[in-house]
Amino acid sequence: MTDTLAELYAILFDPGLVTAPAYLALAGLAAFWVWRREAAGRDRAERGDRGVGFWRWLVPGRIWRHPSHLIDLQLFVLGRLMAILGLFAGLAVTTFVAAGVAGLIPAPLIPAESLGPVALAVVLWLPSDFSIYWVHRIYHRWARIWPLHAVHHSAEVMTPFTTYRQHPVANLLTSIAQAVFVGLCQGLLIGTLAEGTAVAEIAGLNLCIVLANAALAALHHSHVWLSYGPVLEHLVISPAQHQIHHSVDPAHHDRNFGNSLALWDWMFGTLYVIRGREHLTLGLAGEAERALMTQRLGPMLWDPLRRVLQRGPKG
Repeated sequence: MTDTLAELYAILFDPGLVTAPAYLALAGLAAFWVWRREAAGRDRAERGDRGVGFWRWLVPGRIWRHPSHLIDLQLFVLGRLMAILGLFAGLAVTTFVAAGVAGLIPAPLIPAESLGPVALAVVLWLPSDFSIYWVHRIYHRWARIWPLHAVHHSAEVMTPFTTYRQHPVANLLTSIAQAVFVGLCQGLLIGTLAEGTAVAEIAGLNLCIVLANAALAALHHSHVWLSYGPVLEHLVISPAQHQIHHSVDPAHHDRNFGNSLALWDWMFGTLYVIRGREHLTLGLAGEAERALMTQRLGPMLWDPLRRVLQRGPKG
C-alpha cells in the first residue's frame, strides 16, 4: 500500500513539475511578498481593518472551483498518466541525438572540458529555452496545428495546474520537436565527452533543465501579478508577462512566447513589456473556439483533432 501511494505521488508530483510541493512552496513565498506589497499599497478604507487574508487571496474559491480549473485538473491527471513515460523518452531522444551528432563532428564548438559544471549547464540550457520559444511561436502562427495549442489558451482562470492544460497530441509533438532540436544543439556544442560519460552527463544536464524550468514557471499560470520591471523583462519572462500572453486583448496577441527568457521575444519582435498593472480577461474569442470554451473534457480532446483534420482556421 505504501509503495502504491509513493508511486502515485511520484506520478502526480514529479520534481520536474511546477506542481511539485517544493516549487509551490517557493511560489507561495513570492506570492506572499506580492500580497504584502499590494496590501500596503491599498487605502485602509478600501481594504478594511484586516483586509483579505493571505490564504483566501492566494487560493480564491472563484478560481479553484471554476469549471476551467476543473478541466485543468482532469487534463493534468490525464497527461501524467499518459506522459510520465514520455518525459523520460524525451530525455532519451535528446541524449542519443546529442551523442550521435557529437560522434559525427571532428571537433566540438565548445570543448566540454573547458567549462565548469555550471557553465556547461547554462550552455546546454540556452538551446532548450530557444527551442521552446520557436515551438510555441509556431503553434500560434501555423493555423493547421493551432487548435491543439488552443486547448491551453482556453483557460478562463489560471493556477499552476494550467501549465499542464495541454492536448495529448500537442504534448507528443512538442516533446519530439524539442528533444530533436535540443539534442542537435547539444551535440554540436559539446562534441564528444570522455568515453562512457557522454550519455550520463547529457541526461543529467537535461534533467537540470527540466527542474530549472519548473522552478521558474510556478507563478506564470496564476492570478498573482508579479512584474520584474521594464529592464529585466527584456531578459527574463515574468509571471505577469506570461499572463499577458493568455489575454484576449488584441494588443496582447502573439506576444511573450518565451518560457524562461524574454531575450528571444526581444530579438524577434514579439516582446510585450509591462508598464503598469493590467486587468486581463483570459480565454479565447471567436466562433471557432466555442467548443473549447464550454470547459468540458470531451470537446477539449475531440474538437482540436476535428479542426486539424479539416484544416480549420485559427479562431
